[in-house]
Amino acid sequence: MKTIVAVFAIGFVGSALAAERVQVIPPDHLANYWLLQSSSASAANVPNSGVNLDAPSCAVVSYVVEKDGSTSHVALERVVPQGDLGKVAVSVVSGMHFAAAPSNLGKDAVYTYVVMPFNLPGAQSTNAEDKAVRARVTDACKIDGFMQRRAP
Repeated sequence: MKTIVAVFAIGFVGSALAAERVQVIPPDHLANYWLLQSSSASAANVPNSGVNLDAPSCAVVSYVVEKDGSTSHVALERVVPQGDLGKVAVSVVSGMHFAAAPSNLGKDAVYTYVVMPFNLPGAQSTNAEDKAVRARVTDACKIDGFMQRRAP
């Protein structure tokens, strides 16, 4: 009898852990799971001086949205061009809080990333040169092969 109970307990724990696995999703699918509820972007840790603070750039930050909507495992992946704005991006993502999307009733945790632009023309600009600059910089920050990663 003890053996059957032990096997059942191990099987239950294993299936519970499998249900808790974090899904890896691309940034453009995040809204299917989570919607940004709040951010402490105004309290971002912006340096007074540093490298490439005024250059058109972007930072890539990967993170997990947990079942409670908080972010964890926040990691700076890349800054293009190299500079000190990565710290700002990490502080912004660390302060984000999400609400579950209507299609995410189970509040599934997800692993994704965000590309944060700095000093770039606005996304709504109709100027062809502005669009080209924005595309060139942000394309350098996309993570190829992200979907093949394992969630932290």
